Amino acid sequence: MDRLDWNNLLIISGLVLIVVEVALGAATGFDLLLIGVIFIVSGGLGILLHSTTYSLVSIAALSFLYLLIGRKFIKKALTIETKSTNVDNVLHRKGLVTKEITAKKAGQVKIEGEIWRANSDKTIDVGKEIVVESVSGVTLKVK
Repeated sequence: MDRLDWNNLLIISGLVLIVVEVALGAATGFDLLLIGVIFIVSGGLGILLHSTTYSLVSIAALSFLYLLIGRKFIKKALTIETKSTNVDNVLHRKGLVTKEITAKKAGQVKIEGEIWRANSDKTIDVGKEIVVESVSGVTLKVK
């Protein structure tokens, strides 16, 4: 194969990598997309300079830089930070009954300064300590 064929092959390979990335829905964290762009740029450079050597060296250098430096920034930008919600925070917590809870009627409890609607299988008087067993919507199941 002559130089132009190798450089065209690099460009086509880059396009294939980009299409695969799009088809996978960014499942690879945009690695294939960026490496595909590197292949296209390097293949184009090889065509402009009439040199397969320059294109291969640029692929190696740019890929190395991406893996060494760029990948950290891309992964950090794509990382989604999750925070627990209030509902998650009250599970298994202790609190105090502020409005009587009966088996037939929901009452209220105070957990870490917040008032919540609560129900139970038994009657729990005002001032008694409770523990949250589960959460259903905005109602706590307590014991």
